[in-house]
Amino acid sequence: MRRLLIVLGLFFGLVIGIIVLGLALIDPNDYRDDIAGTVEQQTGRDFELRGDIGWRLFPRLALDLGAFRLGSGDGFDDTPLIKADGLQLGMAVLPLLRGEFELDTARLQAPQVNLLRNAEGTANWQNLTGADTNEQTSDGSGNGAAGAPGWLAGLSLGGIELTDGQLRFDDAGADQHVEAEAISLSLGALRLGEATSFDAFAQVDHNGKQWDTALAGELTVSADGRVALRGTELTANDLAIEGLDADLVASESGWRLHPLTAEFSEGAYQGDVEIDTATTARPVRFDESLTGAQIGPVIAALSGIQRLTGEANLSATGQMALGADTSPLTTLNAETQFAIRDGAIRGINIARSIRRALARLEGESPAPEADTPSTDFTSLSGSATIRDGVARTEDIALDSPLLRVRGRGSSDLAAQTLDLALRVSIVDSLEGQGGAELDALKDVPIPLRITGSWTAPRISVDLAKAVQESQSEQLQERLNEEVDKLRDRVEGLFN
Repeated sequence: MRRLLIVLGLFFGLVIGIIVLGLALIDPNDYRDDIAGTVEQQTGRDFELRGDIGWRLFPRLALDLGAFRLGSGDGFDDTPLIKADGLQLGMAVLPLLRGEFELDTARLQAPQVNLLRNAEGTANWQNLTGADTNEQTSDGSGNGAAGAPGWLAGLSLGGIELTDGQLRFDDAGADQHVEAEAISLSLGALRLGEATSFDAFAQVDHNGKQWDTALAGELTVSADGRVALRGTELTANDLAIEGLDADLVASESGWRLHPLTAEFSEGAYQGDVEIDTATTARPVRFDESLTGAQIGPVIAALSGIQRLTGEANLSATGQMALGADTSPLTTLNAETQFAIRDGAIRGINIARSIRRALARLEGESPAPEADTPSTDFTSLSGSATIRDGVARTEDIALDSPLLRVRGRGSSDLAAQTLDLALRVSIVDSLEGQGGAELDALKDVPIPLRITGSWTAPRISVDLAKAVQESQSEQLQERLNEEVDKLRDRVEGLFN
């Protein structure tokens, strides 16, 4: 953030310098090369002014910068860090005499921002000011975030109008790609400590998944650098988040989002998220909970997978690295708990799988599946420990009027695969779960294995082993009974 403020300061210094030249009745276009050279010296990047520089003095100071382009530096081919078709700024004259900066609405046409990290781990936004005063390091020795400078107390901005913007993020080392197009932003008059309305829209592509996103609400910027969002609504495809309230506060090593609350999918969200910007790994620490939410639409919106429904209570505490050399999911370490009630697991019908296994065991042909398989449940709960993106659980518990399922397993979150070892007990008639009754298997623990991908899991039932174990238990019970009878007879003889 400090680097960004320095760059903004240089930029506004450039704007004021151009206006001063205008006041001296000098055409600023005569100094295009000098202006570009100054920016290149301060940023260490190639800078071009591709359009005519226009200005006017009355009734307000105004500047039309025209098209410009700022390069990315060595190691990034010819891709610019920032370019735009035009920028218009204006400023009232009289408030300057009182030490106040009263800016008109800033208008930015077709800006394009490219944030790139190459395979060597170098980012094109590093060392942007030509100095290492806030260099980010892997050991956290950077300065982190900084509060707003004192001169901002007298600054007011008429607003921001941004149209037809583009944002691209490419991390070659982690194979991460995010691209946003058709970006628009409308921000009302902004003054420190006062709320202003805003709305924004973008079409986002994250590793091939398309998102149409819109954001609208109220924003307040305080003199201490705190940014507060209130009454914000966020939509991303079919996911709608309402009542988003968040405070973004500078911390010793970065930024913290707290308090953070929202409502979506009929549930309530609370979170505490801290982003460490002082290290290249960019670790994110989180402590989050979601209560009373319909989990199906949330999973479908985020992953496109429609497998699980029900009312969920979830909690997660942990961290992950956004700037890692691999997928951020592979760096996830967390402790989680989940409890879902009155739901279903789509794509898996445990009762039908058992019935088909029994038919094969008896030499019969399994009946064809007439509909989409699904396992209904009254409760599904458990906990999971996540290490390096792999979740492991020892206490899966699924209950329904027909089945009791207990087990353990693991899931690779980045690869979206799973391996679950379960024990199923039949506690009532299976009528209504797609098959006839299996009373003979009541209370017999049946081994069930679920492996493969999230989208196409494979289910195997070892019914023969279940029957064998059941018969062995019955035989053992009978032997114990006979031994007890024999013991009684022997004791009777001696008595």
